[in-house]
Amino acid sequence: MVEGIVKKIMMTGINKYAKKYETSNDDVQIKVTDDIDGNVFYTMCNDFKDVEEVSFLNIMDKRMDLFGYEGLASPFLKKALAIFSNEADCEISKVTCYIMKHKETVGLAFYNERKNVKNILLAKQLEVLGI
Repeated sequence: MVEGIVKKIMMTGINKYAKKYETSNDDVQIKVTDDIDGNVFYTMCNDFKDVEEVSFLNIMDKRMDLFGYEGLASPFLKKALAIFSNEADCEISKVTCYIMKHKETVGLAFYNERKNVKNILLAKQLEVLGI
């Protein structure tokens, strides 16, 4: 259930911005970063290049988050970034997660600064997080 909701939200954002950027949804990514204060930031990317900072509501393509999805997604993303930070033995501020379309599902690519260190499917990452 959680996987389906997260996948739907992320694909909504990817498809929305692919249309806006006039490109394929295979070329659009949602970059997720965290800072030492625990704030999560979202940036839309085209071919892994930053295009614009967005809010979770922008990704959902909604004016209001009636079901509190951001409250569910932000802790999941913070935890995923923290786990990777520990695995890579680096500061959380140097970790980036790109959320992207992978075949017919959603994949995540974790970077330590500019180096791709880990790729994982959304379903597997949720399993790692115990969700």
